[in-house]
Amino acid sequence: MELLCVMAALAALFLGSAALTLKARIPAGLAPLVTLSCIVAVLTLAGMAGVLDPAAWAVYALCAAGGVWALLPPKEDKNRYYAQLATPGSVTFWALALAFAVYFFVRQPMATVSDEFSLWATAVKVTKVDNSLYSTATLGTPWAVTQNPGLPLLSYFFQFFGQYADWKIYLAYDVLFFAVYAAVLSVLPWKQWRVAVPMAAVLWVTPFFFTVYNHTIYLTTVYLSSYGDIPAGLVFGGAVAVWLALRQQDGPRWAVLPVLALAANLKANDFVLSLAAAGLIAVDAWLFCDGKFKQGLARRTGFSVACFAAPMAVYYLWNVRYVGWLVSRNASEGGVGETTASMGAVVINGIKILLGRPVTGFFAEREPQFRQAMADMGHQFWTSDGKLGMIGQGRNIVVLIAVVFVVALATAGSRRLRLRIGSMGVLSAVCFLGYNLELALSYGFIFKPFQAERLEDYNRYIESYYIGWFLMALACLMIALQPQLETVSKVNGPTAAFTTSRYAPKRPLAAQGIVLLLAVAMLVRQNQIVLPQLSVLGFADSEFADRKQARAEAEYVCENLQPDDRVFYVSQGDNGEGWFSAVFDFYPVLVDYSGIMSEMNGGGGTFGLPELKPDEGVKATYYHAFTADELDAIVRGNGCTVLYIQKLDDIFVQSYSDLFTDKLAAAQAGETLLYRVTDAGYAPVEMQGGAA
Repeated sequence: MELLCVMAALAALFLGSAALTLKARIPAGLAPLVTLSCIVAVLTLAGMAGVLDPAAWAVYALCAAGGVWALLPPKEDKNRYYAQLATPGSVTFWALALAFAVYFFVRQPMATVSDEFSLWATAVKVTKVDNSLYSTATLGTPWAVTQNPGLPLLSYFFQFFGQYADWKIYLAYDVLFFAVYAAVLSVLPWKQWRVAVPMAAVLWVTPFFFTVYNHTIYLTTVYLSSYGDIPAGLVFGGAVAVWLALRQQDGPRWAVLPVLALAANLKANDFVLSLAAAGLIAVDAWLFCDGKFKQGLARRTGFSVACFAAPMAVYYLWNVRYVGWLVSRNASEGGVGETTASMGAVVINGIKILLGRPVTGFFAEREPQFRQAMADMGHQFWTSDGKLGMIGQGRNIVVLIAVVFVVALATAGSRRLRLRIGSMGVLSAVCFLGYNLELALSYGFIFKPFQAERLEDYNRYIESYYIGWFLMALACLMIALQPQLETVSKVNGPTAAFTTSRYAPKRPLAAQGIVLLLAVAMLVRQNQIVLPQLSVLGFADSEFADRKQARAEAEYVCENLQPDDRVFYVSQGDNGEGWFSAVFDFYPVLVDYSGIMSEMNGGGGTFGLPELKPDEGVKATYYHAFTADELDAIVRGNGCTVLYIQKLDDIFVQSYSDLFTDKLAAAQAGETLLYRVTDAGYAPVEMQGGAA
């Protein structure tokens, strides 16, 4: 049944894409990415307005109606009409999407890591269960309410029918991956299958290639992660690929705007990536015009402005208006409100420091941290300490990308195309420097000192740019392999003469050979680092055994809870990850924020009397020192109605057994996992249903 529900989502996507191709002249290889981008834009606006559920129904209905209308047989030339839907890019996309839908349904991968439980997977589950944006949900956990909703809403589209399932998140993300790959391949006709096949292999390996470093002995979850960094990089580069393909195939230019909006709607720190993509597209459209420069200048200028307006509209509507409302509401309800310096102030003061101008206050205090972050990032880029990808540090990755741009330049048949590719290569390098500055500013003035000291998550942030930059270079190479038609008009009095010149690519066989060599090298390198049994296609069932057991226990416990219960989580020795996963597994039943955030990172952990705190180890690191009266006050004060005793130890029994009516005897005997809060104390719950 759940597979049919996912197939309904893919069918809606196909019908919407078919309508864009057959009626709006958007090439079939680009249509899936444009359709997904439009869907996310509609759902984002609907979620902000509080009408997510009816909007999703409307999206499905619109896709179905548009597709049926577009697929009605024309009066003549039916073969040519329907042939528009089958290109190397579109066929690659639909083959991968359908294969992964079936594969994930059979294998049922599950969310396993803390970031998925603290945001990415939990956000999708909350959105599905509540049919509203997760940002307004009540959870018993610190909640990143301001994170952009693009990816959770993309997953919501695939979760809309049927029950929530983790594997649908991964399918949604991977469908987005494949839509980007199709965009890069979209300019290739069937007669160029010799380059399409190895290029598809290159694209398949790309996320592995720029995100895995050193030898891995665990499951590599590149295609099994609901993080936002890889999608952000792919859509960043995919937006430029969409533009290049639209211009090459004379498609409607507006189609790139929803993709730029999507690029700005994936992660809060990727807004600068969307602006970089917008700038590259705007320069290519405005500067390298068809015909005389003054001809169509106003139209080109308007389009260039629209390129910047798309991501900026997302930033304004979400980060300024919606998040501003959330922050105001949080502050009015006793929250902390806005806690960091504004991005504008950060940029201005950071540039002042670079120019040698004095700064004051907060920025003067943080200046050493900013300068040290820049130095550390440079060290990571140039030295062997910064192994960010399968070919080593950042300098090696930049050299690889530069080589692809050079091959594209050497292959381009016309002078204007060479100028366009050269401009793209140079300006994307300038944007790379700008993105590094944005990261340095973040480490210097936004992140906490300990994050800056160890450049926490630097590899994830910088890899987003490397992935997108590499895709841009590949897209330029695909354009260079196509013949270029250039029309020149000559005015002679009242008449104009038009001359069309055709420029064939130079040394196309050599370029195709380089693509094949690149595919082989990347596949071989991946095989050296990622063993088949540790990849997305070869993982063992045991990879998710612990999560399946935890999920089964959560379902068993929930069978014995009431809908309005609030659960206090106890798991002695937990480092917080078990608590995060319990918040995720139990929802919509709320698992309370167990502990105090300022004390050893908050929830989960070990509870006990102050005098019983161990000297070292996990229990010491995550120890919450409460007297019996303090713990009882926290449980009752937070409105908890039930305690979930996931794991006991002697410390908890010695510290708090008097709070329990049976002195914790039932829990120690394995007869219950739950205790209900009563006036007389915490009473054991007689549990019904199948054992966990």
